[in-house]
Amino acid sequence: GAAVSSAETITLGAENDWVPYANQDGTGMSNEIVRSAYKAVGIDVSFQVGPYNRLLKDVRDGAILGAFNVPRERSNEDLYLFGKVPLFTALSSYYQNRDRPLKATRKEELVNGEKVGVVFDYGYGDFFSRNDRIIKSEVRSDLLNLKKLALGRIDATILYDKTAKKLIKENRLNDKIEKAFDSETADIYVAFSKVFPKAQFYADKLDEGLAVIKASGAYQKILDAY
Repeated sequence: GAAVSSAETITLGAENDWVPYANQDGTGMSNEIVRSAYKAVGIDVSFQVGPYNRLLKDVRDGAILGAFNVPRERSNEDLYLFGKVPLFTALSSYYQNRDRPLKATRKEELVNGEKVGVVFDYGYGDFFSRNDRIIKSEVRSDLLNLKKLALGRIDATILYDKTAKKLIKENRLNDKIEKAFDSETADIYVAFSKVFPKAQFYADKLDEGLAVIKASGAYQKILDAY
């Protein structure tokens, strides 16, 4: 019979704190997309689960091949290798306290020192990073921001839509917190190391695998599950 070749295995860093895109236990929408895309081109993936910042430092240092979920922005183009195709595009929105709604009706009207809760080192897009007419209140988790917003300690928080849906429901905050308006979209990638051997090869393979699972319908199934 034909010899069965064992698939090659690579290790990627999986951040542990962006539900439901990447969960504490190494599961999540991104994790599934990455694993499924590589499997389609004959590569197995194991995850090194850890904090976002630490994994990205390991990528820059060449200690690990790559990590996700990294929004591709002008500020990080020089630091990492990226494939051509994002894993997915995430929409973020401003959320408000139902009893203390914002005066603004779109992000361009946030010019009056509104206190907006965000998470340390997360990417929220170019418009947000340039807006110096608001107060950016940084904490270490989305849930903390939701709790502060429910208590009226901040005026708004920015959340990615699938995160908002899950956390607001799980914490029974639907009667307290609502979406105000869109923020920005982020194209989310695996950031590959510029110094790790064969990184460009694996970036190309990921693009190839994403094309395969999009064509087969497997990709859409994963998105719909979250």
